[in-house]
Amino acid sequence: MALWRKALFPIQILFRTAVLLRKTIYKSSLYKRYSASVPVLVVGNLASGGTGKTPMVDYIFTHFSKQYVLGMLSRGYGRQTKGYRHVSKHSRANEVGDEPLMLAQKHANVVVSVCERRPEGLQKMQSDFPNIQAFVLDDALQHLPLLPSFRIVLTTFQKPWFSDAVLPVGDLREPATASRDADVVVVTKCPSDLDPATKEAFHTKLGIHSKQQLYFTTLEYDTHVRGAADRPLAEFIQAPFVLLTGIANPATLVSFLEDKGATFAHKSFADHHRFSKAEIDALRALNQPILTTEKDAVRLAPYKLINLYTLGVRVRFLGDKDNFLATVKTALEGKN
Repeated sequence: MALWRKALFPIQILFRTAVLLRKTIYKSSLYKRYSASVPVLVVGNLASGGTGKTPMVDYIFTHFSKQYVLGMLSRGYGRQTKGYRHVSKHSRANEVGDEPLMLAQKHANVVVSVCERRPEGLQKMQSDFPNIQAFVLDDALQHLPLLPSFRIVLTTFQKPWFSDAVLPVGDLREPATASRDADVVVVTKCPSDLDPATKEAFHTKLGIHSKQQLYFTTLEYDTHVRGAADRPLAEFIQAPFVLLTGIANPATLVSFLEDKGATFAHKSFADHHRFSKAEIDALRALNQPILTTEKDAVRLAPYKLINLYTLGVRVRFLGDKDNFLATVKTALEGKN
């Protein structure tokens, strides 16, 4: 942890106090919390981004969107609009946000909308799409006006909450004790060869209680890249290319490509970055293929870059996959 962040400890005390006071007020029923008439699953984290929420939501939709009529509500980070908006595959990222648009394009059976006020958004979706059987929300864990029916909380293997601190000293948006409210805890971005002893150590350090379930996952990248034509990744990386990322934490992708022996220049932008005309012109002038993420690709789509390729990613459970799916199925049916 950087020394300058440690110097912010007095501010951390104020922030922590404000967070706990706000949660106490909502739990005391002084403010009404909205509870939907159908199950609402929240996929969230305690840290400020980069834990793999979108791949987890994608994973849930991949396994359940053909069994149930599901709705997905997001704030729509990075969009230039306000209020409620329905997301279609033809929407633009600057209107609805890159992650909701990506999920709408990948999962045609899922009803996707954005609204910064989650209770308002859920009510609007239920009014417009009364056949929705359950909702999945990304990053609404700290949205206290909403009372979800099921909570899935993520933390990364590289920086679990027991090795972090509350903002601004660390990256936690609330104290680690908030994890006690989770129904399921998932440690993401783990090494694929994670051993049982390390899993047990995480179980202890994370403070998993008897009513919680703990899972470990890793990320797997596609074997092909998508562009003007699909190409095997092994073939694509034989020549130098430019890696372009505008995500919270590109370290996992960078390490994956380096381990493959790829030669590339990395152009890294902030999460949800809005590309300027000058930046797009510079990308057009590159004399190399450009590789990017699915999330970045939806923001770049309007510019029709002819040398752009996309590499997809997905979640893989390191054991207990069937238990997780059974638990989520029960939650979607409102039986938890």
